[in-house]
Amino acid sequence: MKADNIKNIISDIDHLPYRAILFDGTWGIGKSYAVNEALEANPNVCKISMFGLKDTRQIYHEALFQLALKNNIGGKIGEIANNILDGASKIWDKVGQTKEAVQSIVNEREMFLLLSKEFTSVHIIVIDDLERMSDDINLEDIFGIIEELKQCNYVKVIVIANTDEIQSDKKVVFEKYNEKVIERIYHITERAEKVTWSKMNIHADFVEKFLNIHKVENLRTLEKAQRFFEDVELFCKRDMSEQFLEELRLICFAIVVESIDNLYYKEANSNNTDSVEKMVSTIGNTLQHRIGRYLYGIKCSGNLVEMLLEYYEEGVLNVDQLDAEYKLFLNSGGKSNYYKSDEEIRRVLPTLREEMIEAKNLAELNQFADSYVVWSDILEENNESVLSEYRKILNKMLKEIVLSGKEEILTYSYDLFHISSEKIKRIYQEENKEMIKFSIETYVRYLKNTTRGKKAYEYSYKLRNKLDSSYYHDVIMTNGDDLYNRISFPVDDVDEDRYHTCYNIMYVLYHLDAEKFLQYCEELKEDCDNMSRHRIDVLIEEIVKK
Repeated sequence: MKADNIKNIISDIDHLPYRAILFDGTWGIGKSYAVNEALEANPNVCKISMFGLKDTRQIYHEALFQLALKNNIGGKIGEIANNILDGASKIWDKVGQTKEAVQSIVNEREMFLLLSKEFTSVHIIVIDDLERMSDDINLEDIFGIIEELKQCNYVKVIVIANTDEIQSDKKVVFEKYNEKVIERIYHITERAEKVTWSKMNIHADFVEKFLNIHKVENLRTLEKAQRFFEDVELFCKRDMSEQFLEELRLICFAIVVESIDNLYYKEANSNNTDSVEKMVSTIGNTLQHRIGRYLYGIKCSGNLVEMLLEYYEEGVLNVDQLDAEYKLFLNSGGKSNYYKSDEEIRRVLPTLREEMIEAKNLAELNQFADSYVVWSDILEENNESVLSEYRKILNKMLKEIVLSGKEEILTYSYDLFHISSEKIKRIYQEENKEMIKFSIETYVRYLKNTTRGKKAYEYSYKLRNKLDSSYYHDVIMTNGDDLYNRISFPVDDVDEDRYHTCYNIMYVLYHLDAEKFLQYCEELKEDCDNMSRHRIDVLIEEIVKK
């Protein structure tokens, strides 16, 4: 059931045969919002949240003052209350009590039950956040109160809850008593289609377009996204364009919605043993990659997205950088490249080439190179020189990435960068393949000369881990023979670090060619001391078992 239906149900509540109903659904789906909106104009409503309530008797207190007395002593119910108190005080006058004393000791529960007899129209008590009740509150007591309120004249009770979040011990009580007390449960499974967005201060046209693409169910998430945009907007200068602010709003919504609701997160397949697919899945599940799915076609740069994400996570925003991003936005032109003429595109190309050359990271490099080639191909202009520049920059950037120890990026598919040009895809694949070879050759070249130190262990560990990857296996096989030397085995001067490095190398060699590896070990044992032979045998036994 959609949350919209709540309004229809409540609009007919006077005629419904139920005295107590429950709206049950996940947090943020809009239950409370719809109930509040449906009852907005109704003066005979008492709203109580169980969140923070310390004593169930507070329900009677709120019902008494919100419904019966309404804090209005001049009203009809107020007059009735005074008459009752006057009558009670006359009785107590016989023992010297005053009216004020009687007021302080009259039981609020009994007072409400008494005053409700004068109701001539339906009065509604809303009990919200049932699942957030205090540990000190007994759910059985709450059901007892609801049952008692149902017996009152013209009183109906609406309970709002996310029953999936009720504590396990209280869930037992809920299952035992809800059928006796709650006469109808409405399960809310979908967010309302019609929401008065202006009441949430959210731009209706923007959010409706957003929701047509991204299926957000949690209204609270959208409220938080709007608050984040309003926060960021405080740093913007007054003369910033509406188009820039619209893209800024989209980025803010993308960051908050994906951070909270994880709409595009995909659970890993536990049965998948392919290390490459696992790596690609891991990359696809990174927050930055998932946020990118909201931002196709925007003019703002990836740097702005990263900046706002950092502000969302860490609370630091550089105003000068934001201003610089706005200037970059303006330089990209007043409309999307798709709508420009040939001449307008020709004027854009030099800027794209310059941005490609000055790219600070792989994402920027691919973005600007791809854009240049796509548009220049449409204009049928020669772009071989730019492709050559792209290849050189890509090669250098990938080598720096490998040498910095972040070579997992080599498993990235070009799809991760949303590359459109087949020329750029081909170059990226070719250079990526070369970098795989470069990374393995780098490890082997280093280990061929030394197996001491943390770096040697790190390289040996990476070789071992990459052995099962189809990306790396053949390259490792090609370079494996270079590791057949004495320092790859735990002989001569051995310490703990070198011992573990040798284990990794021996593991690789065994799985490349077991027969050749075992034969080499036998030959090596003939030319080393007893402890070295013992260490080799221990490691062989361990490796073969695995």
